[in-house]
Amino acid sequence: MPIYRYRCKKCNKEFEFLHKSVSAKEEVVCPQCGSKDVERLLSTFSVGNTSLDGGTSFGGSCPTCCPGGTCGLS
Repeated sequence: MPIYRYRCKKCNKEFEFLHKSVSAKEEVVCPQCGSKDVERLLSTFSVGNTSLDGGTSFGGSCPTCCPGGTCGLS
């Protein structure tokens, strides 16, 4: 279930909307003014990399993409 950020073109309010699925055509409505005239914003994303036991999804060692382990994954 993806969460997207939107901005209302009527009142300029920014808000998040949790979609039930990627393919569902859900109507997004501004929670402040009720307008349907909204635009989806570009946002960053996060990939979970920590397991419940505190290790990383890379088996506890840093991948080769960050020499010296500077990315903080190890």
